[in-house]
Amino acid sequence: MRWNKLSLILALALLFPFAFLAQEPIPIYYAGPEGKTRTALKLAGIFSFVTDPSQADVIFLNGTLPDPAAISERVKEGAGLILFLGPDIAPEELEALWGQRLVLSRRDDPLSLYASPELDDPLAKEIIWASAPQVRERFVVEGWPVEPLVVGFEDKSLVLGKANLGQGEVYVFCVFLDGLNPQFQDWAYFNYFIYHLAVRAAGGKPSSFADYPASPVPHTRERAIILAIMAFILITAGVAFWLVRRYSLSHPELLGELLASPEAFKAREAETPWEEIGFHRPLGGFLVAFMMGLILFIPFILYQNFVLPVFILPSAQALGIWGRVTQFFNLIWLLFDLGTSTAFIKFFSQYRVRSPQLAIQYGQVFVWWQALSGAFQVAVVTLIASIIVPRSAYALYSWSIIIHTLIQIPGFYQVIRHAFMGWQRFDYAQYLDIALSLIFPMVTQPILVSAMVAWGRANPVFGGAMGGVMGLGIAGYASELLTFLLGLWLYRRLGYNARLLFLAHFDLSVVKEAFRFGLFEMLGSIAWAVGQAMEILITQARLVNYAEVWGNWVIAQNFIFAYQVLHTLYGNLMSSISEAISHGRRILSQYYSVMAYKWGGFISAFVGAVLLAVADRFILGATGPEFTRAAAYVIPLIFWGAIQYPSWVGDYVQLASNRPYLKFAMVGGEQIIRILLAFLLLERFQIYALIIAYFVALFSKDVATYFISHRLCFPQRFYFWQSLWAPILAGAAHYFLLRWVTGLIWRGDPITSVVIFLVGILFSYPVFAFFYGLFGGWDQRTLGELGLGAEITGMMKPFAKLFWASSAFGARISPIHNLFPITIYESALAEARSLSLEKVKLTE
Repeated sequence: MRWNKLSLILALALLFPFAFLAQEPIPIYYAGPEGKTRTALKLAGIFSFVTDPSQADVIFLNGTLPDPAAISERVKEGAGLILFLGPDIAPEELEALWGQRLVLSRRDDPLSLYASPELDDPLAKEIIWASAPQVRERFVVEGWPVEPLVVGFEDKSLVLGKANLGQGEVYVFCVFLDGLNPQFQDWAYFNYFIYHLAVRAAGGKPSSFADYPASPVPHTRERAIILAIMAFILITAGVAFWLVRRYSLSHPELLGELLASPEAFKAREAETPWEEIGFHRPLGGFLVAFMMGLILFIPFILYQNFVLPVFILPSAQALGIWGRVTQFFNLIWLLFDLGTSTAFIKFFSQYRVRSPQLAIQYGQVFVWWQALSGAFQVAVVTLIASIIVPRSAYALYSWSIIIHTLIQIPGFYQVIRHAFMGWQRFDYAQYLDIALSLIFPMVTQPILVSAMVAWGRANPVFGGAMGGVMGLGIAGYASELLTFLLGLWLYRRLGYNARLLFLAHFDLSVVKEAFRFGLFEMLGSIAWAVGQAMEILITQARLVNYAEVWGNWVIAQNFIFAYQVLHTLYGNLMSSISEAISHGRRILSQYYSVMAYKWGGFISAFVGAVLLAVADRFILGATGPEFTRAAAYVIPLIFWGAIQYPSWVGDYVQLASNRPYLKFAMVGGEQIIRILLAFLLLERFQIYALIIAYFVALFSKDVATYFISHRLCFPQRFYFWQSLWAPILAGAAHYFLLRWVTGLIWRGDPITSVVIFLVGILFSYPVFAFFYGLFGGWDQRTLGELGLGAEITGMMKPFAKLFWASSAFGARISPIHNLFPITIYESALAEARSLSLEKVKLTE
């Protein structure tokens, strides 16, 4: 009996869409252009189009008003009327329809849409109007006795209203749609909006957004397919682990096969400076990333802020939706990661010195945890996204969440990158980072996003914007896969045995140590991700026009991404500090943190000076009118980005010192301050409340982290001249010179906007290096260390050597060169040499 009931329920669920389509057709008269509005009515599948208004239960007028007197009489008799105003409708026509004189004023300034949360109307409950894009071309109507359902946030003018004319119900929409306001017609709620109005005007009760078959959310059939795929993935992951575990335990001797090609290892690793412990290794890896970043940052910014939003996906709402999904789900992925990524790198570098066979087991823990937990998290999240999310305020995110979630299958695509970090081959790790974040997106997105935009336009249930969002997810997965394949090739090129990473030799003690560390590291990352997620929730509720505002916010934050290059250096240093502090080299560890502060100030000053000089001009000249607000947002964000580095140094020092709980406490405190301020200020200051909150929270963490790390990890030292004053002086000189030079070039058009960015990022870095040397930022020994780091940068060597030569020239003519030296250099170098002698040799 129980199975019979379940079968009946399932059958009804599967037949529901057909039941929806089986209801009696509603006769509708439509006048207006063939376009997305008429297509939306056809998608509903419940309307039959008639050519005579007298035969219609609903009259839909889109930008035109034929025979207003006859229409008025039919509505008074009981027909519903939906009137979308257009530029060709005259006040006299409206007077003939309504029976009283109305005043029309045409406007084309941007207007955000707002429905009062107190409004007791299904239109306000089923459609999330805060997600609507701004509209421009429209009429402002005065003297119309209608009940406002949706109004303009800025001026409270009528956008959508409801009234009765005789026995007929009338809905009036003041926004023009005949070839105008295309972003509104690409809105994920647009089709449902048209359907909802038409059914209401006919006197019917519309289905909910989740149940409406033409809504871009998973329906019964899609949910069944998704659940079947998830079950298959879970079973496959479990069986694969069982088979590999059995094989690994029966072949423990394989742990000794760290190398696949000893000859390649000897030529490309053992006989190079990469095997010698010292700051030159993290510095060399950083210089690879920095120089590649300088070369690729221009095409990347050009791509992200011009090519992608103008030619490939010209939709601020689509970019905003994808940005919010990826930001929000950082919390979920960090939760399931349980810190195994960082634990892999930390313990690999720690045990590499004396027990490389043990070190490799932390990589195996990472691989199998990611594979097994990835299958589970994908199943859970897709289940929620396909069943619960469509009935919430986040319904339009359903498919983008599902697509984004698939990146977690199989979950271990970053294993080679992490292995390079553990081996401290930071140059190869940076190649993979650059490929994933900069190169492959510029390859995959034009192909896959363009294809999905075309698919969306051909499938109006989704539309071009929603198709583009899904394309961004597919391109993200393709980039991850390509990065993994590139990593495998590089790993084998160095002579390492990649197969060993995918076996399962680890025992319980390895698992415990990895998760004991990883739990607190994860909590620190979770604290940050919770802050990001709470930011999304708060802005979702309190930020007006949030999709487009967030699209502009994302464009501005793309520039702040430039500061992230410091994470390259600090991630490298986490491995190096872990290696040093775990073997009792405290002065070497202190020297690493000293150089982290020095290089943090140096790079932040350079990036900040360049962005202040050119970012606002680039946005105004290179992007469309939808993104002009980003030019205002970017200036304060640049200053905020420049003071991030002390906070980051503290995070990595605490992790490397095996005190991840300190990072959790510091990051958690920062997020509490930031979210509390955002909550209190957002309704009043809108997006600028986030900027205020960012500054206050970050500065508090900068100060607290330094002193806590000094007391509980190992003594910290901050050499003020090399780490603060020299960067500020060099940055100020660089800004004024660059602002003047680029001002002579810029003409407010896309071409000169690209040129000034090219001048600022790529061609000016030797000038800044010269200024820094001129203002006493180097001493003789650290300048020599820079030269050694430049020598091991591979294909980036010419650019790194130019950087060193410019620095050396400025230092040579500086009257204050060598007056402010790093005094612990010699002691740190001695500890590095002694630790190198203790390393286990992988080949003779």
